[in-house]
Amino acid sequence: MLKGVLFLTYVFLCFSIIGTDADVRKSFNITQLSASDPARYHALRLFNNDHPNRLRPALKKCPLSNMLFPVKIFSTEEPYFCPAVFISADSLLASALCLKMMQPVDDHPSSHMFVMVEAEHVFYYEGGRRYINKIFYHPKLDDEPAYHNVAIVKLRNPIRETITPNGQSIVACLWSEMNLRSDKVYLGEWFKYQPEQNAAFRWLDLPVLTKKECREELSKSKAIVPEFDRGIVESQLCVRDKKNRTMIEFCEARSSGPLFMTLGSTVYVVGMPTVHIDDCNVHVEVFNRVSSFLDWIEAIVWPHMEMP
Repeated sequence: MLKGVLFLTYVFLCFSIIGTDADVRKSFNITQLSASDPARYHALRLFNNDHPNRLRPALKKCPLSNMLFPVKIFSTEEPYFCPAVFISADSLLASALCLKMMQPVDDHPSSHMFVMVEAEHVFYYEGGRRYINKIFYHPKLDDEPAYHNVAIVKLRNPIRETITPNGQSIVACLWSEMNLRSDKVYLGEWFKYQPEQNAAFRWLDLPVLTKKECREELSKSKAIVPEFDRGIVESQLCVRDKKNRTMIEFCEARSSGPLFMTLGSTVYVVGMPTVHIDDCNVHVEVFNRVSSFLDWIEAIVWPHMEMP
């Protein structure tokens, strides 16, 4: 009996000591749980969002595997073309100012403007052409052309196939965040290196600059760029010429189109061109972030899909 009492007394003293130590240490409360270090609690960030039903329309339609696939918009009335990129089977994203140059005010685009892609499995129809039905220009284009240089081109007939023989989609995804997840982006563009020949195509991998670096580089310009009357703003991003050594300089005539970023096997459009800076003292180009136009784009391309 005495041994039992002594044992219970020992156990009680041990728990008393442990309890005293716990009071001294800072206690943890569930309200202290923070997202500042989610990996501490085995929480891993989901890509884009947590469930397809909560994604915005542009991400719901984003293919898992696609490719860099710029295309050309032509006119039967003009000797030049505009670069663009598919964002759905019947919609393309393009430079509004380029299209404005090509479209006379009194002519409907369906009478003379069309898209042509060299992949026959996509455009084996009407001699490889898809005529344009309508062009949607950003509503603020006339007020601030360089800052809203974006247009959506709707085709008269959607393309029948968006998947290439190797299983990749030709439809580009739209990046929905202001910040990029890579410090390197890509630009597929045509350039005219010999006047008597057709434009050649090249891929450029371009480093992204900070706003400060971009402003410093633009300050080297000997000519004023009137379109940038507000300077470089948050809704824009800049890339630097990496001296790709592809026959022409960054400052020469080029068909700068959509700016891409790749994450895994998915290709995203992150930027659209502003205006070409034809000053060879300047080795940067300025793009508008696609994420700042996403509400307007989604309302036109996917009007019947609900926002999250």
